[in-house]
Amino acid sequence: MPSEESRRPAYSQPIVRRSGAVKLDPYPLFRSCEFAKLFARISPSLFCGVLIAALAQVAAFSQTAVAPVPNPCPRFAAGSVVANPPALYSQNGVLNVEFSYQQTTDSAGRTLYCFTTPSGLEEPTLHVNPGDTLNITITNNTPASPVEEPFNPPNCGSTSMTGSSVNIHYHGTNTSPACGADNVTKTLINSGTTFHYSVTFPTNEPPGLYWYHPHVHGISEGAVQGGAAGALIVDGIQNVQPGVAELQERILVVRDQPTTQGLAESSPPVNSPVETPNLDLTLNYVPGNALTNVNTGVTTFTPSIIQMQSGISQLWRICNCTSDTILDLQQVFDGVAQTFLIVGIDGVPVNSQDGTTPGAPITATHYRMPPASRVEIVVTAPSPAVHLAQLVTQYINTGPNGDEDPIRPLATIQLVSNDTQAFDNALPVSSGFTTTQQMFGGLSNAPVNATRTLAFSENVNVTPNEFFITVQGQTPELFNNNNPPSIITTQGSVEQWTIENQAEENHEFHLHQIHFLVQSQNNFQANGSQPAPAITGQFADMVEVPFWDGNAGTPFPSVTALMDFRGTDIGEFVYHCHILGHEDLGMMAIIEVLPSASSKLASPGSSNGVRSAGESAASPVPLAVSADRSRGSAMGQMQ
Repeated sequence: MPSEESRRPAYSQPIVRRSGAVKLDPYPLFRSCEFAKLFARISPSLFCGVLIAALAQVAAFSQTAVAPVPNPCPRFAAGSVVANPPALYSQNGVLNVEFSYQQTTDSAGRTLYCFTTPSGLEEPTLHVNPGDTLNITITNNTPASPVEEPFNPPNCGSTSMTGSSVNIHYHGTNTSPACGADNVTKTLINSGTTFHYSVTFPTNEPPGLYWYHPHVHGISEGAVQGGAAGALIVDGIQNVQPGVAELQERILVVRDQPTTQGLAESSPPVNSPVETPNLDLTLNYVPGNALTNVNTGVTTFTPSIIQMQSGISQLWRICNCTSDTILDLQQVFDGVAQTFLIVGIDGVPVNSQDGTTPGAPITATHYRMPPASRVEIVVTAPSPAVHLAQLVTQYINTGPNGDEDPIRPLATIQLVSNDTQAFDNALPVSSGFTTTQQMFGGLSNAPVNATRTLAFSENVNVTPNEFFITVQGQTPELFNNNNPPSIITTQGSVEQWTIENQAEENHEFHLHQIHFLVQSQNNFQANGSQPAPAITGQFADMVEVPFWDGNAGTPFPSVTALMDFRGTDIGEFVYHCHILGHEDLGMMAIIEVLPSASSKLASPGSSNGVRSAGESAASPVPLAVSADRSRGSAMGQMQ
């Protein structure tokens, strides 16, 4: 593994000679200029001239191919000491990064994937500030593979998806879904090609933990299980939660991967040492080394090591960057769960979006983490009197058809006299409390323009199983990148969505580009589950909807949330289950946000499932499958 970069206040990666020009996608430029002519209150020619000049600056960043790195995707041995990932920091409002996307095969025959810089940094943590621009030039240096799906125009990069295609999703960021930014429905980077991203963060982007990972439909699970995922931090949390200023900081990235034995998981899931997990877990690439005794059925794990000084408090910024694995984290000292402080959820400091004083942290003894979720917590090291201190994930009852996510230790906390790594990774002094990052301020009191009900459902009578996320009133349909939008709304709208789970396993809801305010967790106990702690009343981009018990008299579990479309993001993006094995098998759909001045919300009763606020819900989404469904003119087409 590459050594960790030392943290420096004015860090920028080494200067790399760059030449050539970026081939810019014509569609966003055309649309932006046309939009200016229609809606801008400045001269259209001036607006487009400024825009073209800005894009020309982006073009100056090289799209010369990034050469492959020798011996890619190294991994640590089980039981190793956990180190913070290497880190890159923006300077003067810009972070320029070059990635070679590569693959290799490990000694267990598993395919590993990684984003690596020319200097050998693997999945570095990317640090930006609100308002910064992140420029990434990426070359796909994996072997070519056959075409699996052509993409209808307009295209962004390659025109057909292959088994080795890649793109990058900037998960949780409230950034543009346009080509060259956080676009996943049309962006393809095929083997041997180079692509340039230029992602600009809003000036009021909440400071916190986000992450980046591949998001090509159909192969995203394998890429993330292969390890191609890294942390992305919008700096400045100490100015929103001043209590964390100067704390030592740990970046903890949990990933999953197939076990070395490749045994079939326990099904249905069991809460017992006699079990076979679905996947192994790694912590900053240190594997948990899940090994199942084939004679007794007992699985053992090898925890990694986190070194701390006794009595020291630290900010742990934890990403569940797994493909499929649900976590329920506890810090356990000699068998007793410890209390910690939650200061951030999914990139948003808790209780921070309204008011003129810092939001109060949330006390908890455990925190439930769907795949792709993040939590930032303040923990305290054990005293020398503690015999065994560990970071543990509890058993997850994922439902009769769910995966085996057992109780297991992720790390053992080892006391040391001098933790130099943590000292070198301390947060800055607070420059003073600020309310400028209240991107979602006032949402809880905003008028609701429309309500919708969506449902997770499955067809388990075919192989492979089929997975759906369906707007009430529509027919379940497997995702295809060429599908028209299932939902159309308008910029500036606030909508209330209820997401039901009609399947007998857990599902994890994610909506790109925006955050939502979790209002309630409904009917969980009736189905044998407990509501997740701390998340109700907070802003999130991930939320879990546990399994339905299958009894006709039991109401479907659901989550109700306010969706905030008041930001600047317009265009098409997706919502889906973030168990990536489910997303790859169809559980995803497209939403289109129209510019506020160009159209209105679809009327109640139209085919995109919108209802006026307060209108009663229709019947549950049918479980039947329709292979060919037309949504009609109300659904619209990509122009």
